[in-house]
Amino acid sequence: MIAWAGGRMENVGHTKMAHDMDSGPASMMDSPYLRVKLNGKRFCDESVGMELMNCYLTSKEDQGHYCQIFDSQYVEQAKQMGYGYEDFESIKKWMPEEEVEHTGVVPGLIATFKADTLEELAEKLKIKDIPTFIATVQRYNDMAAKGQDLEFGVPKERLCPVVKPPFYGIHRRIRFTVSCSGMVVNERLQVLDTEDKPIEGLYAAGNVAGNFYGSTDYPLDVFGLNLGHNYTQGYVIAKELMGEL
Repeated sequence: MIAWAGGRMENVGHTKMAHDMDSGPASMMDSPYLRVKLNGKRFCDESVGMELMNCYLTSKEDQGHYCQIFDSQYVEQAKQMGYGYEDFESIKKWMPEEEVEHTGVVPGLIATFKADTLEELAEKLKIKDIPTFIATVQRYNDMAAKGQDLEFGVPKERLCPVVKPPFYGIHRRIRFTVSCSGMVVNERLQVLDTEDKPIEGLYAAGNVAGNFYGSTDYPLDVFGLNLGHNYTQGYVIAKELMGEL
């Protein structure tokens, strides 16, 4: 409607939400458990959030796929680190092999698995190079035992060795969720036309207004960012209309 009235959309290059909150618990999507590609290799600093994973997995070979690997100590580890988690019973909702009522999930998308051996877990997760995966886990465990990540510099208190069976894994696939873009506005949130002139009486706030996020991905680590700017910009427009700015 704003475009019909003469406003213009912000330039291409919009911030993208590229997530996977369906394969496993969303509460564990940012947990710093070991992350590997389907070639079995570790590829990033696991202490960064899921919202950055699309920066690592854009190749034709990867296509957004990666796996989180952890062991039966994950609940204790999560508590110590202050991360969210699902306990041994509630996590079963995301496990297609478990004979439980899969409520609150999308059965066709869940991909969390448990196995007594790493080899079996790798097969369930569809990891293509199992020997490389085993070597990756062993090297990660060695570094965790020494308290020094020589590959990606994860702090020792965020290293989570994979040593105690049964072992767990989540096959996640980062995919496009939504693009955050909107109309071009000025500092008073007036919509601008194709010549950068404000359109009288026309304003845009929140996700209708553009040029806010300014990044390749939506920063999930900034809590309340979306609702916060919706409320704030609405407030600013109200003050503008009342002549108080």
